[in-house]
Amino acid sequence: MPERTRFATLLAFVLIGIGAWRVYAVVGATPLLGYANQFDMRRTSACVGLWPDVPTEARLQAHPEAPIARYVRADRRPEDCYWSSELLFVAPVAASLAAGETVDLRVIGAIKGAALVVIGLAFGAMLRRRPGVALVHGVVFALVMCDPIVTLWLNTLYTEFAAVLFAYSSVILLIAIGTRATPSGPPSRMQMAALAASLIGLGLSRQQHLWLPALLVFPMAILLWARARRSAVLLIAVAAATAFAQAELIGRHPTIVQANNADVVLGAILPASRDEALTAKRLGLPEHCLRSVGATWYVPMGEALESTCPEALEAQRYRLVALIATEPVTLLRAALRAVPQLQDWRLGFMGSVEGLRYGGIDSIRAVAGALASSIGSAIAALPLSVFVQLLAASGAIFLVSAVACVRAALSRRSAPLALTLYALTGIAWYAIVSSIFGDGYVELARHAQLASVALYATAVVLVTSLFATLLSGFGVEGRRSVRSATAFALLAIGTAVVSLLPFRYAIGATPMAFGVVDRPQLNKVPGGDIEFSGWAIDPQDVARVELVVDRSATFPARYGSPYLGAHGESLTLYFPAYPNTANAGFVAQLPAETLARGSVDVRTVVVNTAGRRTEIDRRHLVMEAP
Repeated sequence: MPERTRFATLLAFVLIGIGAWRVYAVVGATPLLGYANQFDMRRTSACVGLWPDVPTEARLQAHPEAPIARYVRADRRPEDCYWSSELLFVAPVAASLAAGETVDLRVIGAIKGAALVVIGLAFGAMLRRRPGVALVHGVVFALVMCDPIVTLWLNTLYTEFAAVLFAYSSVILLIAIGTRATPSGPPSRMQMAALAASLIGLGLSRQQHLWLPALLVFPMAILLWARARRSAVLLIAVAAATAFAQAELIGRHPTIVQANNADVVLGAILPASRDEALTAKRLGLPEHCLRSVGATWYVPMGEALESTCPEALEAQRYRLVALIATEPVTLLRAALRAVPQLQDWRLGFMGSVEGLRYGGIDSIRAVAGALASSIGSAIAALPLSVFVQLLAASGAIFLVSAVACVRAALSRRSAPLALTLYALTGIAWYAIVSSIFGDGYVELARHAQLASVALYATAVVLVTSLFATLLSGFGVEGRRSVRSATAFALLAIGTAVVSLLPFRYAIGATPMAFGVVDRPQLNKVPGGDIEFSGWAIDPQDVARVELVVDRSATFPARYGSPYLGAHGESLTLYFPAYPNTANAGFVAQLPAETLARGSVDVRTVVVNTAGRRTEIDRRHLVMEAP
């Protein structure tokens, strides 16, 4: 290795070392640092029989306030198991324990952390002959892969870490193969085997990621087709087999399928439609399902969805895909409503410090020090318009880099920066779209967590590449990289500027409010006045909440009271990008005479400060027999 490149290579490894230090600061901390179990860790526990070391009756419950350090080996529950590549890290630990034996989650976290650092070092060694690429990788590893938005998943049983790890390794291997295949012939068998394994791990990490390997290998398959066709066929076969295995061979609990269908169809798509009846018809839903528009699996609006709209629970996803052609505006409105929730990279609704209720990033830093600082707080503090501009810029980068990658592949040229940006922004937008239209708005920020990591990495790659010429004296290839980075940066800035006014108009014209009516809990109500209470938020702030009876009479609610969730938590933990979440409660009284005929239709409507109305709840109240 020439003397002048050794500095760049050494610096890349120093950055990886700093990242490893950050990993240790979180994994090895006392008290335990890691996301608390909001329920979904139970799905991994069910596969291996590793449960929180609490009284037996509490093991199946959620414990979102704070993580629990010790887990105990007990019976498996195969019927509740969620098969995932996360089990590669958890199953060996569980298998080593006898029944009744306990283990600290830091053991699992240490295994995951060690895997992350070893893979980072291996990639650093693999990229050492390309000091520019190695340096960018080192910066991404230290800043992004070792940020708490990633490392807080280590001391957990969630599937998110497996998704991040295998996405990271897939992207790095794609870049390594892409920069080698054109000038130097076909890629090595070791690199292809590692890429195939990474793609399989990514596709099997979560059900929503089944098509992500196919998206990533698309330009690489074109690049390799002429020079290394067997390698191209291998990638295509791996992507197809992984998708097939995830969709057809790995069973999913029927309850998960029904919950996802309800949350997407009733909770996201229909509320975004300008013509609910037509959209419902296109989705194969009968007219009686219109009474459940806005309901979700967890908030069925006073009646069981099995009785009000069982058809939504069995909705066919191909009908949803068909809306791309028939109702693209409805899908865009549904996606736009999700944007403020995507700004939550902190996931504060899951406590992160053992023994501390809903301990957040400040509490994490108090335990682990400055090494545990995170980008999440800065993102949550951005004005919504700025965050929307960043999303628009990433979308433009994805489209342009995709074209650049295909053109380079067809002409048998390497385009490492375009390939990197395509992979990262592709992962981000895949995660966003698959979360909204795969799970709805319920815990959207967590389901789209892979997007936050990929978007952060995109920004780091672009900024680092712009300064490549500063290290040209140390063997870093700078001129071509800076030209490409400058072009993409100008594209991002231009898109952000141009998109500002259209997005402001779109947000202003779209019903953006969210809310829940807690009471009445059931739609069969006793005689007398009826109290409606719950919470409501809007990114443009709430001006008032009102009850609309039989689409005519209006009854105002008293808005602005403090509101706490089921575990005594603030709404701010769930919706940090929205204003006034601490005082988002409302209460209204529906006079007894409105039920004089025995039944009445009531809709709860939120009006924001711009005058835009959003319906958040609809009920058909029926008076109980005396």
